[in-house]
Amino acid sequence: MRQTVEVGILVSTEGTYRRMGASTFAGLQNAIDEINQDPVRQIRISYRSYNPAGQLEEYSRGIAQLIDGGASHIFGTTTSASRKEIIPDLEHTHSLLWYACPYEGFECSESVLYLGGCPNQNLVPLLSYALKHFGADAYLVGSNYVWGWESNRIARELIEMSHGRVLGEKYYRFGCMDFGPLIGNILSAPTTFVLNNLVGESSYHFLHQLSDACASRGVQATVLSCNFTEAELPCVRGADHIRLLSCGAFFEAVNPAFVDGQRQRHGSQPYSHYYACAYNAMHLFARACEQVGSDDPDRIREALYQDHSDTVLGQVFLSARNNHLALPSVIAQAAGESFEVVHKARNNLEADPYLVQTDLNDFCLPQPQQRAAGDLRIVK
Repeated sequence: MRQTVEVGILVSTEGTYRRMGASTFAGLQNAIDEINQDPVRQIRISYRSYNPAGQLEEYSRGIAQLIDGGASHIFGTTTSASRKEIIPDLEHTHSLLWYACPYEGFECSESVLYLGGCPNQNLVPLLSYALKHFGADAYLVGSNYVWGWESNRIARELIEMSHGRVLGEKYYRFGCMDFGPLIGNILSAPTTFVLNNLVGESSYHFLHQLSDACASRGVQATVLSCNFTEAELPCVRGADHIRLLSCGAFFEAVNPAFVDGQRQRHGSQPYSHYYACAYNAMHLFARACEQVGSDDPDRIREALYQDHSDTVLGQVFLSARNNHLALPSVIAQAAGESFEVVHKARNNLEADPYLVQTDLNDFCLPQPQQRAAGDLRIVK
């Protein structure tokens, strides 16, 4: 008789970043369905879910309900704010969070498995590509929390290492819809690209308004992102005067065979970075449970450190040093309702969440002979 293992899913499928959450939830749910229907598998997964609807205070309520219901493994949270909100609860109850979304780095917890990518796997390669292909005069924009702050801090340092300029840096509350003054500043400056760290609805409004402003001026703007996927492309349909590039561990164009198989089994939906990383997380969990014969978090972690099996993301492995997953790094450009790959790292990149081992030589350009520079950083 197959052993049944209980897990908890803590994902917002309502609220301002619901499309990201819905794609994550679909990846988890479909992976569970595949595992449970596979007669070869030794376990069956049962799950309870809680939908915080994008409200930060609801994550604490959700984690309490799921853990009290018997789950010691929690899959989900989308934003870094929601992840950080529940880490004390995870540590207190000796539970484990399987976090399958990209984040800004500079964190390492024994209670979290970081499975969606950190800056050396997405932001650093994307900026390296942009500086070579578009120029080094950037505008930075983000949602007003740790993802935007830290991502833009890293970007500023790398751009200035390359003797580029940060022409402005702005932050907005979740759900903000008016970006007129910001866009006026972007288009009046010699901006070569915008780094967009807005999340959810704010991002869609910004991109539409930027595209409309570009159309009225007969120009095109280049926008970079490390969290934009196929799950959100329908929300920016018609924003044809921006060149939108994103970097992540997965795009549909990277593995069409996987996407076709998923569509045949689970129907038509976006098979995004969020979907693939969540799907991968659940399969890694099931395989580790079968290897150790239990769902004990310590034993599961140890099993993952030894597991270098092939997955939908290629051959991945979890670092025993920092609990981060080695991942592909793919840069893709939006083309209608899909992304086209423009660059892919040759091998999966080991995570370096504190950027202490990452080679940044690409950003260390010779000092120009003339350069106006000030000592005071002004956030415009």
